[in-house]
Amino acid sequence: MAELRDEFGRKLRSLREAQGLSVGVLAEMVGVSRVTIWNWEKGDRRPSARMIPSLAKALQVMPVHLRSSGGADDLADPGVPGNPEMVRPDPFGQPELLSEVIARAKQMIADASGASPGD
Repeated sequence: MAELRDEFGRKLRSLREAQGLSVGVLAEMVGVSRVTIWNWEKGDRRPSARMIPSLAKALQVMPVHLRSSGGADDLADPGVPGNPEMVRPDPFGQPELLSEVIARAKQMIADASGASPGD
């Protein structure tokens, strides 16, 4: 369990620094104190599930990127309750079928590489 907390803290700090954000600025963006951010980064505490969307938005990542490497305390669940085939590719968007997300991703890859989605 301590390893998961340490992993999350390292990931959080790395993402914060990659965005060029100070602890104070990130704390203000998320609506928590600097001490809270420090505790998260040190692995002493974990953010609640309701904090993940604002934390992800401030760090410019999808909430799923803030997940731990496994275990019962994963922070974000990209699925939609009641339907495991539905996902929220955008934390603020409408749920869509996983097959639609995959098809859209294939099309984006094809467009970027100049190939067709079926290749």
